[in-house]
Amino acid sequence: PAAAEADFFPMLVLDAVLTGAKGVNLWAAFRGAPQRKARLYTRLVDEGLATQVSGALLPTIDPFLYTLSFTAADRVALQTLEQAVDAEIDRVRTVGISGEELSRAKRQLRARLIFDNDSVTNIAHQLGYFETVAGADYLVNLPGRVARVTADEVSAVARRRLAPSSRTTGWFRPNG
Repeated sequence: PAAAEADFFPMLVLDAVLTGAKGVNLWAAFRGAPQRKARLYTRLVDEGLATQVSGALLPTIDPFLYTLSFTAADRVALQTLEQAVDAEIDRVRTVGISGEELSRAKRQLRARLIFDNDSVTNIAHQLGYFETVAGADYLVNLPGRVARVTADEVSAVARRRLAPSSRTTGWFRPNG
C-alpha cells in the first residue's frame, strides 16, 4: 500500500511480525541485525531452511511492492524454502497473529521510529521525504497510527495484500 493508505500501518506491523521492524526512514530501513523472534526467522533460519530473511515495505506516494527475500541454506531445495514461506504467509492470512507477536512488533517499531531520529540529517530527510509522500503531519502521527493497529487489522491486510494470486516468486540460483 501507499504510505497514506490505511493499509500501510497494519502492513508495517505485519512486516515487523514476519521479518522484524525496520522503521520507515529510507536511509536506515535496511540497517540492523535480524530479529530472531520474527516469524519467518524462527520458521526458516532456526529450522535450517535459510541463512537469512529480510523484508521491505517502503513508504511511497503510490502503491509499491512489498518484498521478502531469503537465502537458502546449503542443500535446501528452493522449492522447499518457497513452500515453507507460502505456508507461513498462509498461516498469517488464515489464523492471524498472536497478541504477543502484535505487542513485540509494536515495541520494535516504536524503538525503530525513535532510532530513525538519531541525527539531524535523518530528521531533516524524513521531514522532507514525508512532506512529498504523505503530508507534513505524517511523521508526527506515525507512532500513534502504529500503536492503534489491531491483530484483526493485521490479519485482514494479510488476507487482502498477500493472497497467492498477488504473489510473484523469483529464484536466483548462481551458476557454478
